[in-house]
Amino acid sequence: MKQIIYIIFLSILSAVLLSACSTPREFTAVEKLERAELDVEELISMIPDYRNELQTITGSGRALVSEPGGSERVMLEFHSNRNESLMTVRNNVGIEGGQIYVDSDSLLIYNRVDRTAEKVPLHEGRLSSVGSIASINILDLINYTIEPGQIDEIFEDRSYYYAILQNRTQIKISKQNGTIVEVIHSTSLYDAPYSKIEYEGYDSIEGFHLPRRITIFSRDEASRATLLVQRLQVNTELPELAIVVPDNIPIQRL
Repeated sequence: MKQIIYIIFLSILSAVLLSACSTPREFTAVEKLERAELDVEELISMIPDYRNELQTITGSGRALVSEPGGSERVMLEFHSNRNESLMTVRNNVGIEGGQIYVDSDSLLIYNRVDRTAEKVPLHEGRLSSVGSIASINILDLINYTIEPGQIDEIFEDRSYYYAILQNRTQIKISKQNGTIVEVIHSTSLYDAPYSKIEYEGYDSIEGFHLPRRITIFSRDEASRATLLVQRLQVNTELPELAIVVPDNIPIQRL
């Protein structure tokens, strides 16, 4: 279960704009495309950005984690605001395996099965697994946003715009409704362990256009985690976002 918790944390919660100091990686996909005629402000205005209107989410879903040699399904419950997130991981019969709490500075992983708790600084560069993560928040994952100053170039084909950020991350955007379809991150040795995020199944939830299916690929694309959101409520009052670790379980600080 500890491995699954780490996979869920690394693959599903790490939804994010990473440090711009990564080594650029060129994307052959855009080399054959035409440069778009619209400017950055026009593109930004198309993309749903709910940072002011959408302040909390709570929900549940299924996650399918596929790795070389096998796969596993888990159930997820999550609560998140713009500052912190709490996720509970359960197996298929509803037994709780652990929780993950994230705030602006660190994340706390509580493994109920192995009776361990670990606290990790978000900007801890020594840890290869989390070294370059700059933001970990499921609300940011579900409503992925872009700042105008991040965009360096814009390309297009018949159906999509392709925004190339200054750190060479590539964002694929639907011309039909402005939704983000795909994020391809420019990887380097010190980047977070994912290469691509795919968004599908957008649905209108109380006026917010949000994805119901999110797939995240590992850096080598050999593993992936798919989150299927089954229940989602927005702007509701959240419970206290905290993990109660038993007194007899020491919190390891990494």
